[in-house]
Amino acid sequence: MLKGVNRQVVEIAQPDSIYFERVLFFVKPEYSSVSEARLHKKADDVIKNASDPPECRRRITGGNKVSQFVKMAGAAGIGAAAVGLISFFF
Repeated sequence: MLKGVNRQVVEIAQPDSIYFERVLFFVKPEYSSVSEARLHKKADDVIKNASDPPECRRRITGGNKVSQFVKMAGAAGIGAAAVGLISFFF
């Protein structure tokens, strides 16, 4: 939902993209008098020429919360075992 927006918006509801289901374009005030058909064509051109984000910009996820918890618990257990062995021998 857009609140407090006093601008012309072009909405593309079904873009040919595997990533997006809807795209909103905010029209600059100086181009608000351009025909709707031309604005939709320009918006379609932008969507068609858009490329995938580069690999370095993609978000790297560490898995779900359960696997993260198991990893952290395992690391804590290894740390506790190491401290226990060191205190046992010294």
